[in-house]
Amino acid sequence: MNKYQNSINLKVLILAGMAFVFIIPLVMIASLIEERSLARNLATEEMSDKWAKSQTILGPMIEIPYNIRIPKPDAIAKKDKWDYVTHYAYFLPEELSFDTDLKTELRKRSIYEVPLYRARMQIQGKFPIIRDDSFPKETTYIYYENARLIVSFSDAKGLGNEIQLSVNGKKNSVNPGTHSQLFPNGFHTSYSVESLEVESKFQINFDLLGSSLIEFVPIGKITKAKMTADWKDPSFRGNQLPKDRNISEEGFTAIWESNYYARSFPQTFSSMDFDQTMVSSSSFGVELIQAVDYYHKLDRATKYGILIIVISFALFFLFEVFGKVSLHPIQYILIGSAMIVFYTLTLSLSEHIGFLLAYSIASVITSLLIAYYTISILKGKKQGIIVGIYYLLLYLFIYIILSSEEYALLLGSFALFLVLAATMHLTRKIDWYDYNRLEH
Repeated sequence: MNKYQNSINLKVLILAGMAFVFIIPLVMIASLIEERSLARNLATEEMSDKWAKSQTILGPMIEIPYNIRIPKPDAIAKKDKWDYVTHYAYFLPEELSFDTDLKTELRKRSIYEVPLYRARMQIQGKFPIIRDDSFPKETTYIYYENARLIVSFSDAKGLGNEIQLSVNGKKNSVNPGTHSQLFPNGFHTSYSVESLEVESKFQINFDLLGSSLIEFVPIGKITKAKMTADWKDPSFRGNQLPKDRNISEEGFTAIWESNYYARSFPQTFSSMDFDQTMVSSSSFGVELIQAVDYYHKLDRATKYGILIIVISFALFFLFEVFGKVSLHPIQYILIGSAMIVFYTLTLSLSEHIGFLLAYSIASVITSLLIAYYTISILKGKKQGIIVGIYYLLLYLFIYIILSSEEYALLLGSFALFLVLAATMHLTRKIDWYDYNRLEH
């Protein structure tokens, strides 16, 4: 026998080195997964640009311009000591309710599917009486005649053709755009002085297109939102979760309730002290997720790759020890390569037939290939059957870990402990100084 066959230390070092080298293709596969994930995100963005992007609905609110006077820097040397600057006051509703009926569809962009929606919106509520003392003390003039009711959302091209808006039962004509620097996208209508002098009720109906995500900003002193949709995999997100929800195979229904104290901005604010982050951080809504994110699962699977290769090399090394055969390093490389190809098979198939079926096909054919190869190199069908079953169970266990993200660490830790315990038990009688001789 040559030096490699007789030296247990040399063989272990060579196997450890080969296992370390396999980190390189695993890193390359992880990079490929990230690249494909970015390609999917790009396809989603391209589809959203053509349809409509994710929508955040903010409004309605009343905008009223007003003047304030500020002292000029060199006011002592001039008769005219004041400058007059125009700002905008925003008044939010006392009561606000959203009623949304969401119809969804999946559209393909290249090989990727993008969730899109059509939202039928009804917004109702009530504004308080607006008085002079609602404005800053430095106010010199209020342009009540230029008051506007505005509704803002993220992407203007998602707005439908027909908008119905009424205040105190009277229909108002709606104009595109908000004419507001703070909330540029949306629509507006003139708001009469008579409506400002009483508590005014409003109702707005319109259709809104969007993709992936829809959110509401709870600007009412009391805000309620109800949404029904035909999407079975919602992900509720934002500042608060629904008070009540019901999810089924046909879709979901969700109800949110919020009040003035659950947010960080007041009922009245000015353009000069407005903080966009305070408003946006209080939003809530739902994201239309696709149930299986195979890129995420595959990325997690590659993190177990080097561990699987080490365990596999240990299995074949034990076959060498107990079977009194000698495997060449190239044979180990071929076995490791088969496990690397498993990831590329799963990735490429997942993009066309879904993760579960792709994973099943890749794991079965990889297990059969290694089992077939084992029959030849170990010269026994029994060993080949054992190896085939081992790999099938191994890939099944990895799938269970991938499906149970919350318990992945716990399951993986116990599995690793059991593998180590089994290895220690099987090798407890081996004299490693002469590993061809077992103690009796």
